[in-house]
Amino acid sequence: MEKIVDRTTPIGAARYFQNCVRNGNVEGALDCYDSEAIYSTGPGTFVKGREQIRTALEQVCALKPDLQAQRSADFIVGDIASWVDEWTMKATLPDGTKLDLYGVSGDILEKQASGNWAYLVDNPYGASYLNQQNVRHENA
Repeated sequence: MEKIVDRTTPIGAARYFQNCVRNGNVEGALDCYDSEAIYSTGPGTFVKGREQIRTALEQVCALKPDLQAQRSADFIVGDIASWVDEWTMKATLPDGTKLDLYGVSGDILEKQASGNWAYLVDNPYGASYLNQQNVRHENA
């Protein structure tokens, strides 16, 4: 059963997203993104827009991973927030391979007209993104 979380704060929006992923709720997780959002699918790679993000989320949500936040902080200016979140994710792939991942996200959220916060940039890999040779420096 999914917890009801108040998405009118950046932390509430992040916890709602994590809860949706844990429960395999693709539509709920997708609703956490702005229509123009960018989502990093791995260090050095990203997808843009809700349809591409949906495809990526379908893969993650299908695992119903144990996604947990450890420590987090937000920095809010008006309707924009920078979000930093230390996370762990454990899951089992269909072939039986165990995943045990850790990261520190570097995200940007925007307060929507509804009052809820939504991801503009969801980069769960934070600064490790800079370690990739294929990093794009121009506007995505």
